[in-house]
Amino acid sequence: MSFFGELHRRNVVRMGVAYTVTAWLLLQVTDVVMQNIEAPPWVMQALLYLLLVGLIPTLLFAWVFELTPDGIKRESEITEGTSVVHQTRRKLDTLIILVLVAAVAYLFWNGKRPDQSPSDESTVVESVEAETDSPGMARLREQLAAADKNNTGSTATDAANKSVAVLPFVNLSSDPEQEYFSDGISEELLNVLAQIPALRVAARTSSFQFKGDNRDISEIAEVLKVNHVLEGSVRKAGTRLRITAQLIEAQSGYHLWSETYDRELEDVFAIQDEISLAIAEALKAELALNEDGRAVLSRETANTPAYEAYLKGRGLVNQRGNQAITAGVRELERSVRLDANFAPARAQLAIGITLLQSSAGTYGDLSPEEVTQRAGAQIEAAAALDDDFAELWAARSMLALAQYDAEQALEYADKALAIRPNYADALTWRVNALGDLGRYTDAFAAREEMLELDPLSVVGRLNAITTLSYTEPERAAVMAQSLAAQFPWASHIAQARVYRAKREIDLALEEFLRAYVLDTSDLFGNLLLSFVFAELGFVDEGLRVAREVEPWVLLQTGLFDEAERSLRAELEQRPTDLDLMGGLGSALYYQERYQEAVDTWRRALVPSVFGEIVYSWGGNLPTAQFVHSLQQSGENDAAEHYLDALDAHERAIGELLQNSDWFWGQALIATMRNDREAAIANLQRAVSEGLADPVLLDEPILSELADEPAIRVMRETLVTRNAENREKALVLICTKNPVPDDWRPLEATCEGF
Repeated sequence: MSFFGELHRRNVVRMGVAYTVTAWLLLQVTDVVMQNIEAPPWVMQALLYLLLVGLIPTLLFAWVFELTPDGIKRESEITEGTSVVHQTRRKLDTLIILVLVAAVAYLFWNGKRPDQSPSDESTVVESVEAETDSPGMARLREQLAAADKNNTGSTATDAANKSVAVLPFVNLSSDPEQEYFSDGISEELLNVLAQIPALRVAARTSSFQFKGDNRDISEIAEVLKVNHVLEGSVRKAGTRLRITAQLIEAQSGYHLWSETYDRELEDVFAIQDEISLAIAEALKAELALNEDGRAVLSRETANTPAYEAYLKGRGLVNQRGNQAITAGVRELERSVRLDANFAPARAQLAIGITLLQSSAGTYGDLSPEEVTQRAGAQIEAAAALDDDFAELWAARSMLALAQYDAEQALEYADKALAIRPNYADALTWRVNALGDLGRYTDAFAAREEMLELDPLSVVGRLNAITTLSYTEPERAAVMAQSLAAQFPWASHIAQARVYRAKREIDLALEEFLRAYVLDTSDLFGNLLLSFVFAELGFVDEGLRVAREVEPWVLLQTGLFDEAERSLRAELEQRPTDLDLMGGLGSALYYQERYQEAVDTWRRALVPSVFGEIVYSWGGNLPTAQFVHSLQQSGENDAAEHYLDALDAHERAIGELLQNSDWFWGQALIATMRNDREAAIANLQRAVSEGLADPVLLDEPILSELADEPAIRVMRETLVTRNAENREKALVLICTKNPVPDDWRPLEATCEGF
């Protein structure tokens, strides 16, 4: 007998069918029970896995054993002519029929019974009006209304319950080119939902990082800090499109609502707009948001390749780093060439160009004048097409920051957020503007709000780590590590700043080097690396990082006349760059040319809530030096005025953050107020907090304290500490170079080591 004939004779096939049908019925019944007792999703998953695994031993059992009047026996032990396999066959047939009858009865009952839980079944609809009043939505309204009645929690809890993340819709079409359409649906949905004030929507930069991620919905929701997740799929067949969207309650995993939209593929963007608005209006009803008016669309273009280039360019710009932003600008320029009337592409292009300005806080080498001309032209063109959309106000905010106008930047950022409350870039620039204005408490609160709405934002995490490294080092370390998988450059920069705050300078140097070899053209990373080299006394290593860092390395290492020449040369190319003006003032100050320094710094003054201060990306040291220069020049009234503003600034910072640099700054202020005792106490506190650079005791403001015995003791401590750090750095770069294929130290650096 053949193998397949033997399978039939031994009832293996019938046993498999009976097992499968019975398992299916068991799953259906169990699903109803699990919903009623609100069991977690893993219970059903575990049962399914057990039943699947159980099929194999069941089939093996049917092959090896046979049911006889004397009980279960191995098939090999049964003598020929005594087998009752035909009787067993009839029993299995009867069992299968009974189970099938029970299954049909269950399906009939389940279809007729009133819904007590959300339906997972999709309903195909053809009109937007019918979509908002569908039975599935009505059921969800009832459930959420009941939940609201039972909810006696706080307002914060209510707000959290009305939060959602829009995941990228899955492209189920065989054509990968349809990916842009899937992303576009998600994009438009997210933007439209974000306009509903009562609904908190996770920012795009965070939710889109889960594209292609198969992790559990509850885990995604926990990361994004939302209670609901909207996901879906797009399938194209010929000229027909089928778009499915479903709302999931994150904690239970239950599908609260689902709809399917079938459309003819004529104008893809019209379809995106129509369905995005339909789903937005549906969710407003289903989540009981009670908002008046319809949401509006965030973009219009008829050019599919232009939209693709826009999405790609914006994604690259959001990664930060010179290489990514430069590539993003090229894509955005292509988008504008393909569709000159696509306003969001022009606004995003202006943002990318501005981020490439040559400044300590940005990523490129463009002069302020070039940025103003190029970015300004794109903003004007975008405004001529549409004078009130989120990206336009965000672009204006970023450009205002680059032009040192924090008040205007804050106003523009607020206008962008009024249109799109979860706009990550606008949130970031609002934080920066508040900080530039000296509103540090507001800036800290706005930063936390930004991280709540956009916990996976690259720039948000990168900026937050600067402060968190001192205030919450464990949180900062976790945040830095979270960048590693997708954005290694940003992760290395972030981890380096964490190590820098802990004064583990060799580990910081290693991370800065790893970031450097990934993007040698990034000014922000290059400056941070060169500052470490300069602090350790490796002047030549710092100078060769990049041409743009030269004046700052010379200034930090005491080569003031060379720094002056370098800064003046740079200012000829960028005459409105306040960073360069501030640096030139310091170079003149260190040469005791106080009046020239004062005249230079007066051109770099910017407003704050405490009064004018000297603009500086790196802190308030230039303002302290400005005050000291005014004192040396005999302008005592002006010196007192600016000293009060500086003191108010530093006290506001101290309410939130006190580290070694802050205590050192307090010593400078105390010295200029002739309070030697307070100055010494603050210097001692700075040393105890980890101050390591002995050059900081050579600051001219502190010169009148040089004869204090405490200063000599502190200097010995700092010299020893700096030598230890230098030794660790030499071990790293000379014997354990982390990037030997891309960077090597100069021979002179390691000579004799």
